[in-house]
Amino acid sequence: MTDIHIAITHNDAYTEHCVVTMTSILANKGDENIIFHIIDGGLSEKSKSEILKVPNCKVEFNPVDNNIFKDYKQADYYPVTILWTVILPTLVNVDKLLYLDCDLIVNSSLKELWDTDIGDNYLVAVEDANGVKYAKKFGLKGKLFFNTGMMLINCKKQLEDDIPNKAIKISMERTGTKFGYDQTVLNQLFEGKVKYTDLKWNLQYCPINVYPTYSSKTDYANAIKSANIVHYVGDYKPWKKGFSCFSPKNKDYLKYHAMTSYKLQNYKMWLLEDKLLSYRGIFAYIKRYPLFLFRKNFWGSIFYFMNLKP
Repeated sequence: MTDIHIAITHNDAYTEHCVVTMTSILANKGDENIIFHIIDGGLSEKSKSEILKVPNCKVEFNPVDNNIFKDYKQADYYPVTILWTVILPTLVNVDKLLYLDCDLIVNSSLKELWDTDIGDNYLVAVEDANGVKYAKKFGLKGKLFFNTGMMLINCKKQLEDDIPNKAIKISMERTGTKFGYDQTVLNQLFEGKVKYTDLKWNLQYCPINVYPTYSSKTDYANAIKSANIVHYVGDYKPWKKGFSCFSPKNKDYLKYHAMTSYKLQNYKMWLLEDKLLSYRGIFAYIKRYPLFLFRKNFWGSIFYFMNLKP
């Protein structure tokens, strides 16, 4: 029987969503054993208690020393927790580790992904929804930029090449800037040593970004239809009321949410309020920014997210 080691990083504010992610993984697993490694940088006992309620899995809390990042200055909305991903090989004692963000859901067994041959690469990942643009923006020689929401990590190789310490050094040198957060640092460190896999393993779903700059529109269209992992990127999260029109896939999230101890008491009323707020939000936005009506693909986006277009 296969053991799959999964690392998740979060703070107390995201415990509920961490539990939903874990629940979605367990709901779709085969006969593999799932071992969750929750990176603990100061989680409350209440958060730990909620996580331990998740059945049929093994949970380990792996502590992280935040003094390593004591000089970190938050840029935009990126908290220090994002930098824990650059030192994961030092926190979990395994040769291979699957890292997942906790603003995503899993719709299939992870065994196929886990069995991917990493080879001599540092990790397996999926290109970012705006990867072509970011690769150019951050001066990468290649044409792709990976998203750190899902990473199958070659811990052994990274430790051999002292990657965690190199990543910490670069992050601290750039702290307080857009060049210092995990995704930029790792993309630059790992250039040429990343194995890219199918978009279905990290479909970055953001309603405002209906037409992202993936290198292949065909691959994106296929992933939309049958994504194994749906990653809710950006501010438009499915648990926020007011985005049902903008995010039809929020029902997938709510399905797994209903399996947890956090399940909504009045699901139908929640959906009704959500939809009313969604429509109101559209009209308020148009009223505030009327020229947005003439933006390329605007109406296609609206029809798409109001389910008027397949």
